[in-house]
Amino acid sequence: MVRILIIDDEKAVRDVLKIALTEQGYETIEANNGKKGIELFKQNNPEIVLTDVMMPEMTGLEFTRFIKEMNTDTDVIVMTGYGTEEVVIEALHAGASNYIKKPISFEDLFAIIDRILTKRKHRKRVEPAKDAVVFEKKDLVIGNDHSTVWGAVNQLLFNMHSGIDRNLVEGMRIGLYEIIINAIEHGNLAISYEEKSHALKNNSYVQLLEERKNRADQQEKKILISSTYDHEQIIITIKDDGAGFNYGELPETKSPETMLATHGRGIFLTSLYFDSLDFLESGNTVRLIKKLG
Repeated sequence: MVRILIIDDEKAVRDVLKIALTEQGYETIEANNGKKGIELFKQNNPEIVLTDVMMPEMTGLEFTRFIKEMNTDTDVIVMTGYGTEEVVIEALHAGASNYIKKPISFEDLFAIIDRILTKRKHRKRVEPAKDAVVFEKKDLVIGNDHSTVWGAVNQLLFNMHSGIDRNLVEGMRIGLYEIIINAIEHGNLAISYEEKSHALKNNSYVQLLEERKNRADQQEKKILISSTYDHEQIIITIKDDGAGFNYGELPETKSPETMLATHGRGIFLTSLYFDSLDFLESGNTVRLIKKLG
């Protein structure tokens, strides 16, 4: 059973989260501040931590830094509200896996946890001589099944050399996953933000995904991914078979306001971990660049 540590100084918030997560089959542990959270973390070694940002005695940022130093394998989800965006961005840079805004949407929370658990399942344990790779070029083709995305992400970043900070690589993995999912859902499956929001509210998103996936598969729509890597930088392009969009209307991707907006979450997370994110052509191609040297 997956164990989740909940840290929030408001008992009402902890109680609601405990009920919701327990009903989903997760084991929960509770703490009312970061210091108590560290104590329970050492005793119980949870796979996932769900922590508030602003708390007495120890902030969510301080807690995240401490936990990631203690165990880099732990996934931390930070809870945020208006006015704490900058702290959340720092927590993500410190190694947090994702964030969720208050008041919490349980559909969003369960989706984030599902993605984390899928990532953990696909994590590779065997470490080859990655530092021996001084240059590589890869071309990947995947379909519209979400379950293939983590495998593609792992393949793209598999040979990142050992000198790169692990939190940075983990952040790049999260960003890559988000932007590929974005290409599938909004590109090949042509699901609009409005359709996604409506389906999530009505608990019909899984059905919508399956219907659009079947249609896209029949039309043989694919995701094409190319990457070039050396010890100085990695450049990745992701192209979907969708109609594209007017990317000139996108908000500033790295602004704190974007992270709490209704739309654009995936693009925000990706832009946070890469030096540049540029849409090309009609909007169905995105290029990511990360300087490593």
